[in-house]
Amino acid sequence: MIPQTPPGPAQDRAVPAIAAPPGRKGARKAEDTAGGCRRLAAADLERAASSASEQMRAVIEHSATVWSARADLLDRLEAASLARAARIRSSLATGR
Repeated sequence: MIPQTPPGPAQDRAVPAIAAPPGRKGARKAEDTAGGCRRLAAADLERAASSASEQMRAVIEHSATVWSARADLLDRLEAASLARAARIRSSLATGR
């Protein structure tokens, strides 16, 4: 028999999937998109503001900082990928 986990903060933070962009199959988890990471960071900041203990507030604020950094990284990766794809398309169009 598999033990049941009681409802709690981990279940409250369930990460919803979002629709995949055109050309991609399946939905992407919020943590795999810059916008999703920013929403998770905002939720963490909201939770930190209502935290009862100073230690828990600091931990949750750190989590928000990490989500924000991940969002920035994902933005940079996407921009680089789009730029690379544009260069490839351009070189194919010009024959170089």
